[in-house]
Amino acid sequence: MTAAAYDKREHYIDGITMFLLIGNTANPFFYRSVGMLSISFIVLFILSYFKKGRQVRLNKYFYIYIGTLVTLQILQTLVSHIFPLKTFFGEYLRIGFAVLSITMLGQRFFDLFVRFVYVFAVISLWFFIPSLLIKGFAPFMIKHVASHTLAPFVSDEGLYTNKENIIIYNFGQLDLHRNSGFYWEPGSHGGFLLIALFLNLFYRKEALLSKYNKIFLITILTTLSTTTYLAVFFVVLVYLKEFFLKRPALSLFILLVLGASSFLLYNKLEFLNKKIDKQIEYSNKGVPGESRFNSFLADMKMMSEHPFIGTGRNIEMKFGKNFYNIDARQTHRNNGLGVLMSTYGILFFCLWLLLLYRTFYIVLLNKMNALMGVTLILIIGFSEDYFFKVFFIALVLYCGVTFVPSEIRKRSRKLQLGISGERRVTV
Repeated sequence: MTAAAYDKREHYIDGITMFLLIGNTANPFFYRSVGMLSISFIVLFILSYFKKGRQVRLNKYFYIYIGTLVTLQILQTLVSHIFPLKTFFGEYLRIGFAVLSITMLGQRFFDLFVRFVYVFAVISLWFFIPSLLIKGFAPFMIKHVASHTLAPFVSDEGLYTNKENIIIYNFGQLDLHRNSGFYWEPGSHGGFLLIALFLNLFYRKEALLSKYNKIFLITILTTLSTTTYLAVFFVVLVYLKEFFLKRPALSLFILLVLGASSFLLYNKLEFLNKKIDKQIEYSNKGVPGESRFNSFLADMKMMSEHPFIGTGRNIEMKFGKNFYNIDARQTHRNNGLGVLMSTYGILFFCLWLLLLYRTFYIVLLNKMNALMGVTLILIIGFSEDYFFKVFFIALVLYCGVTFVPSEIRKRSRKLQLGISGERRVTV
C-alpha cells in the first residue's frame, strides 16, 4: 500500500471516529441507548487495528479519575443498597469509548473536532434555510426520509424525543424555526458551535472573521438559543481582551453600547424575552423538569443529603424504588452543572474542574485561556446535561492520556536492536 493510500485510509478512520464520538454524545439516533453505544464501540475497536501505531500511556490523571469514581460508586452502593449493573456498565463503556477515541485521534483530536463541527454547521444550513423558505421541504423530508431513520433499541420516547431526525440533521425544532443541526436540540447545537469557535480562536489561532468562524457565528444565530447568545459574547470578549486592556476608555464605551444593545434586543426580540420570562415563570412553580433554574436548585437540595459521595447516576438510587410513580417533570434534569454535582458530590466536581483545566492548559499552553475554556464549558453546561456523555468525558480525560512522540519510539527501538549511529527521526 502506498503512503498516499495509507494516509487516505487514516483520514477516513479519523473521520468515522469523530463522527461516532459526537454522534454518541449528541445525536438522538446514537446516544439514547447502550445498544448503539456498544455497536459503535465495537466498530471503533475494529478500526483501531487499521490505524498507524501510536504509543500512548495512561497517566496519573486518568487513574485518579477512575479511582475516585470507583470509590464513590462503592460508597453509593453501600448507602443505597442498590447495585445498578446496567448503569455502571454504561458508564464505564462510555469512559472506554472516550479513551479509545483519544488514543486513535491523538493530538489531532481538537483540530478534527473543529472541522467536524464546521462541516455539520454547513450541512445544517443546507437543511435549515430551505426548510424556512420552501413550505413543503421539511414535511417531505420528515415523511419520506426521517421515518426510515428511527433510533433502534429505544421503546420509551421520553420528554424531549422526536422522530424527525435524519441522522445528519434533526428537524425536531422546525416548528420553532430553530436550527438543531446534528444535535438533539438547538441549545446543544449552540454548545458545540461555541466550543469549536473557542478552539478555532485560541488553539488554531484563526482570526475572528475567518471562514470557519463566520460559519460558526452565522449558525449560532440560527439556533435562537439564549444561553448560546450570552456565551458567544463571552467568547468574543475574551478574544478581544488585549484590545480592551490597552484602550480602557474605548472599552468602557463599547461595553456600555453592548449593554444598551442587549437591553434593546431583550425587548425587541420576542423569542428572547418570552423565553427568559418563561424560565422565570417556571422557576416560581418549582418544577425541576420545566426550568434550568429549578433543575439546578433541585439537584443542590439532593446533593445536600450526600454532599461528598453524591446520589449516583441510577434513577432508583436518586428517587427510590418507587421512582416510576413520580411525575417525569420531577425526575427530569436539564441543568448539566446540577446533575454533575448531585451525581458524585462536590469533591468529584472539583476534580472534574481540575482535569478540564489541565486539558485546556495542555492544548492552549496559556493559563488564562485555559481558565476561560473551563468557564465557557460551565456556562453552556448550565442549560444542557452534557457532562456524562462521551465527548465531554473525552474532553476531561484528554489530560489523562500521554502521547509518546514518534522520534522517542524510534530511538528506543534502535537502542533495543543495538543500532549505533542513531539519528533523530520525526514523523
